Amino acid sequence: MQCYHCGSEKVVKSGRTRNGKQRFQCRDCKRSLRENFQGQGYSEARKEEILRAYSQRTSLRGLTRIFGVSRQSVSSWLKKSS
Repeated sequence: MQCYHCGSEKVVKSGRTRNGKQRFQCRDCKRSLRENFQGQGYSEARKEEILRAYSQRTSLRGLTRIFGVSRQSVSSWLKKSS
């Protein structure tokens, strides 16, 4: 296993996360990491799809019901895109 922060291979086991996944710690940069890490959030394609629906006059509350995304997320995406 290799640290994706600094690239070092000096990685040791360091307990488990709350949801039971193995946690590791890099001996060089002292940062913790997980094996097979998948970032949280929405893909760019999904964001574009939701923003397109918003531009076609769908309300924020409607987007919450249809796509299961929070109104705050859509609001922050709109602010970033302007």
